[in-house]
Amino acid sequence: MKKQRLFKIVLTAILIALNVILERFVPVLQLANIKLSFGFITVAFAACYLGCASAIAVAGIGDIIGAVVMPVGGAYFPGFTITNVIVALCLWAFLYKKATVLKITLAVTINTITCSLLLNTMFIAIVFTKNFARFWPLFIGRAPAIIVTAIIQIIIISILFTDKSKINHLIKKTLPY
Repeated sequence: MKKQRLFKIVLTAILIALNVILERFVPVLQLANIKLSFGFITVAFAACYLGCASAIAVAGIGDIIGAVVMPVGGAYFPGFTITNVIVALCLWAFLYKKATVLKITLAVTINTITCSLLLNTMFIAIVFTKNFARFWPLFIGRAPAIIVTAIIQIIIISILFTDKSKINHLIKKTLPY
């Protein structure tokens, strides 16, 4: 039992490091108010296989470390960390131990609407423009790219973590619990 707990802690730490690398150092696409990266994979992995605490740690600690190591646009703002934690909670609630395409689609859709479109756009309006009146123009400008990002996330998470995935079977065989 202690070996399994230690394994989870070490794997969570590795996922946090991978999250920082994938979010901050390996962005696939960077636009003005949108960043497409593969950091979501580490959070989805933790949510699917390690549980709530690990998913929150990967999302939250990964964001804090990433903001300290490589800040984007200014000082650390805790609102983005809170958003990342909400994303992790939603992924965990839908995907833990049983990810299906429907559950993945629901989780990503909820996260896209509440976190990416609403919360993060509000935080960008407050932090970067210092003007909440810029919310709707930012919202409209960010929406198309965020929708494309959501579709990409659904596809990648489905490929990696559904029961029909060969990668999922390999992961389940590798995990010691």
